[in-house]
Amino acid sequence: MTQPPGNDCDGGLLDRYLDGDLDAAEKARMAAHLEHCRTCRRQADAMVAFSQDFHDRIEQATDAVDFMALEKQVLTKALRQHRSRGGFSTFRASLKYAIPAAVTACILIFFAYPTFVAKSSPAPSAIINSFTGSVSSVMIFETPETRQTILWYNEDPDVESDQNAV
Repeated sequence: MTQPPGNDCDGGLLDRYLDGDLDAAEKARMAAHLEHCRTCRRQADAMVAFSQDFHDRIEQATDAVDFMALEKQVLTKALRQHRSRGGFSTFRASLKYAIPAAVTACILIFFAYPTFVAKSSPAPSAIINSFTGSVSSVMIFETPETRQTILWYNEDPDVESDQNAV
């Protein structure tokens, strides 16, 4: 039998046909093509035989494997490795989080301490000037918050010094 005119062989379409990925119209067209094209029919038969052989071999191999024993071996090995990682390596792994946490805490304390610690009442940082007269004295203090504070107070006149002056 010869191939009908205008119906070229298409390997991609044949693959999709064997995979079952064609719509109804394409599937009917490919089935008609396979009836008339010996080359495509042989290729399709070879691909189906290979696929079936491959599937059978995989099934035989999986039947020979005891998956329960394999799972037990894998879990046992994983637990041994996990237990062997204890000691210094576990300590070292914990430092990965402890050191950044300690540094962050120190930075927060450094910057928050002046803000949240109860401040003592400000004391004058310096006496800038002092004037003393016969009846009163004036002192100018510099403080951190008010910058300048002027104290003016009256003194009791020293009676003895006034009498000595006479």
